Amino acid sequence: MVITIDFETYYDKEFSLSKITTEEYVRDSRFEVIGVGVKVDDGETEWYSGTEAQTKFWLSKFKWQDALVLAHNTAFDGAILSWRFGVNPKGWLDTLCMGRAVDGVEVSGSLKALAERYGIGEKGTEVLNALGKRRKDFSEEELERYGEYCKNDVELTYKLFKILYNEFPAKELKVIDLTLRMFTHPVIRLDLPLLEQHLVEVVERKEKLLEATSATKDELMSNDKFAQLLSELGVDPPHKISPTTNREAWAFAKTDEDFKALANHPDDRVQALVAARHGNKTTFEETRTQRFIDIAKRG
Repeated sequence: MVITIDFETYYDKEFSLSKITTEEYVRDSRFEVIGVGVKVDDGETEWYSGTEAQTKFWLSKFKWQDALVLAHNTAFDGAILSWRFGVNPKGWLDTLCMGRAVDGVEVSGSLKALAERYGIGEKGTEVLNALGKRRKDFSEEELERYGEYCKNDVELTYKLFKILYNEFPAKELKVIDLTLRMFTHPVIRLDLPLLEQHLVEVVERKEKLLEATSATKDELMSNDKFAQLLSELGVDPPHKISPTTNREAWAFAKTDEDFKALANHPDDRVQALVAARHGNKTTFEETRTQRFIDIAKRG
């Protein structure tokens, strides 16, 4: 049995998946489910909108333990099912993962793009009208239109799945399930006091390292001088072919992959230099530790 699902949730200009991670978004106190669409196999898609407690009760009528749950970007909908409603299905399916595997990552993997590419229908735009609106802010007519929009997304997802499934290797579906299971059912345990202690130590160490380098602003901003600083620490400064001059140049831009990799260099002194070059107050080690601290506090 395949249950296709799609959640519509509250978002605004600051609180959205374009600003924060899925984990942060779903576990945030501002999170709210506006409504949900559910389709069992080839059956009719149902729409429901209620409080979180009412939605949890409504969802309980489905036999999740016997079902493979399908969505487009199941990391999102699966996280909501698991973390907010305690649903643990038999397995996970995802048309976003399938589409990326079949069509590649160079083209858009959005439901809108895939629906157009495979000629299965058009994705609506009702979600654009939901910006900044809580469930209580919708009129009955607006909520009904939003429900139709959501049900259409469910139908598109199921149609897309049937097309992609025909030639999709079963072993790859198992990989998708395993990947999603690791996200929706995390088992890592974080030691909050240890992380907070580590963050203090990292900040103190970085400050001492920056002082020890005695690097001036001129040295940090000059490509040649910065390259020399890296060389003195045993790092081969990254190069690239400049698209402007077509000649070899230093690859020190924030978007240069080789330079970005130095932010995670095993030598803390290199991390500190790269952070200083970017004008950042934090190193990769600090931001990573802080992220784990935040995750630990959210549970």
